[in-house]
Amino acid sequence: MKPQNIDRRYFLKTSIVGAALAGVPIANSTAQESIATDKSSTSSFSSKRTTLAEARPGTLIRPDMSNCSPAENFALGYQKDRWQLDEFETTEGVKGFMASARPDHSCGKLTLPLEAQGLYRIYLGIHATKSHYRGSSSYGQIEVKLTDDKGFRRVGPEDDTEDEDGTTKFGEDGPSEDKIITEAYWKTAELKGQSLTFRQMPYPYNRPEHARIGNLTYVRLVPLNEKEKLHWRSTRPGKNTRNLALIFCTGQYTGHTRGTYTFHPSSKDWFKDEFEPFANSDIGLLIFEAVRGSSCVYKTSIGSLGTKDNVWQEDWVDPLRELTRLAHGNGMKIFASMRFIGVQFPMNVSPIAWAPFYWKHREWTMRSKEGIPITKLSLAYPEVRQYWLSLLRETLTYGTDGLQLHLNRSEPYVFYEEPVVRAFQEKYGDDPRKLPVDDPRWLEHSASYLTQFIREIRALLDEKPERNLGVTLSGRKNGNPAHYEENHCDVETWIRNGLVNYIMVTPDLHPTLLKRWRSLGGDKLHIWPDLMPRSQTAASYARLAKQYYKAGADGLCLWDGERRSAKISEWAAVQQLGHVNQLDQLIKDGPSYYRWTGLKTLGGFDVKWSFKDG
Repeated sequence: MKPQNIDRRYFLKTSIVGAALAGVPIANSTAQESIATDKSSTSSFSSKRTTLAEARPGTLIRPDMSNCSPAENFALGYQKDRWQLDEFETTEGVKGFMASARPDHSCGKLTLPLEAQGLYRIYLGIHATKSHYRGSSSYGQIEVKLTDDKGFRRVGPEDDTEDEDGTTKFGEDGPSEDKIITEAYWKTAELKGQSLTFRQMPYPYNRPEHARIGNLTYVRLVPLNEKEKLHWRSTRPGKNTRNLALIFCTGQYTGHTRGTYTFHPSSKDWFKDEFEPFANSDIGLLIFEAVRGSSCVYKTSIGSLGTKDNVWQEDWVDPLRELTRLAHGNGMKIFASMRFIGVQFPMNVSPIAWAPFYWKHREWTMRSKEGIPITKLSLAYPEVRQYWLSLLRETLTYGTDGLQLHLNRSEPYVFYEEPVVRAFQEKYGDDPRKLPVDDPRWLEHSASYLTQFIREIRALLDEKPERNLGVTLSGRKNGNPAHYEENHCDVETWIRNGLVNYIMVTPDLHPTLLKRWRSLGGDKLHIWPDLMPRSQTAASYARLAKQYYKAGADGLCLWDGERRSAKISEWAAVQQLGHVNQLDQLIKDGPSYYRWTGLKTLGGFDVKWSFKDG
C-alpha cells in the first residue's frame, strides 16, 4: 500500500477510531458520540478538571484525521509535503489518527467534517511532537478556522503556566510534553453545516526561530444546555464591555531588535487572519506599533521601510491601512503607536538596526555624564521632536483615532546633552553631571523635555476633534510604586493639564498610584493596567482583572497581545474580561478551559516505556 493512497479499509480494520468511552459502541468512523452522565448541567462549565469519562450526553469526538480532505494532502507515515498520519490512543481510551506536518514542508490545508448541528463548545487536542524544531511557541503551531470564520486562528502549545486554582499546565515538574495531549477550549459556535480547516503556520511564523511541528490530534465538541446557552449569549461583546486594549508589537514586520528580517505582507487575507482573534470580543482599542524608531509599518515617505532601496513595492499591502479598516469595521478604535528604538549592537545587521535617521544626525544623540554618545536621539533637540512628529502625522492621515507613546521601552529620553546641561546651569547654577541622578531639581528639569513633546503631540491631535493620546508606562512587580520621574514621565502634570486620555502601565500598576491618578483625572481619564504575565490561566486572568477593576481601573490592556492569542484557552477568557459583572463566573469556569491527558500508544508503540532515548 502506498502511503499517499491510504485504503480506508485499513483504518477501519486497524482501529476503532474515536472510541471515547470504554464499552460505548461506535456506529462508524466519522460520527462518534461520547455518552455519559451529565455532571455539569447546572453551570456553564464544570469548575473541576473533568475527564472524557465525565462528558455529558451528546459530546462528540473527532479523532480520525483520515476523514479530512483533500486526501492527497496526507499520507500514512512519513512522506514529503504531506501531513503525516499516526495512529494513537490516549489513556482515556480515545483512539484515532493524528495529523502532523514538518514546518519545512508545504503540506497544504486539511478540512475535517464536524458533522454536528447546534451550539457546541469546541476543544482542540494537540500533540507537541518531540523534534529538533524547538522554536518559540508564542506565535502558534497550526492555524484553524470554521467554515463561517472570516480568518484563520493561530493555535499553539499551552505550557509552563501554574495557577493557584489548581489548573497547572505542564512545566519542569509536569509530564513530558511529547507524551501527552493538551486539550484547550477554543470557542463556542453554531456548527450546522460547518467543518474545521487547519493548515501549517505561514511565513514569517514558520521561520527557524519560531518553527514547530504542526499537529491536530482530535476535536472534542460539547453541546450546551439551555442555561449555558443563555449565559453564552450574555457574554457577547456590547458597547459597555469593550474596555480592553490590545497592544500589537510589530517586530514580525520590521524585524525584532534581537535581529530578524523585515516582512511585508502582500495579501489582505493575511490581515484578516491577524485580526480574527480580536474580532467580536471585548477588545475596543487596537494599538498598532506603526513607528519603531526609523522603521515604519506603513507606506511612509519619511521613515525607513527596511529595504536597501527604501521603495514601496506595488504588491505590498499597507498594514496600517488594512488594520484601520478592519478595526473600524468591527466597531473598534485604533491608535498608531511609537517606540523610540535606536541603534542596535554592532553585530546586529538586520534592518531594525540600521536607524538611518540617527546616523544622519549624530549631533542630536543623547550623552552620558562623561559625554559618551548613547544609541538614541534626544528629545531635548527640537529637530528630533519634529522628526517624530512628522512620522506621527503620517499615521493620522489613515483616519486613525489617536496615538500611543510606548514609554515603557527605550528610556531615558534625555540625558546630559549640552543644551540640557546648559539650561539647568542657567536656572540653578549647578552642574547636573555632579549631582545624584535622583536630585529633585534634575528630575523635574529632565522630565520637562518629554512633557514638551507630549504637549506638541496633543496639539497635533487637537487639529481634529475626538482624537486621543495614550501612553504606555513601566511599572514594577516588587509591590512598590514605580519611580516614574526617573523615566522622565511627569504623569501627574500630564493628567492635571489634560494632555493624555489613556494611561496603560506594564507589567504592574500599584493600587496606590491607580487611586491617586483616578482622583486627579476623574472619570474622563482611562487607566488601563496591563494583565501580566503574558501567559496565565483563564481563571488567573479573570482574578487579576477583578482586582484592577476593584482598585479603580476602567479598562485593561494587553502588551504583546498578538503573541497571547495562540494560547486559545487563555484567550477564550481574555475576550470576556470587559464583562465586569461576570468575572466570578469566569473564575469558576476557567479550570475547565484547559486539560491534558496522557498518550497510551503512538504509532503502535507503548508511550510510557518508549521514546526514552533522549
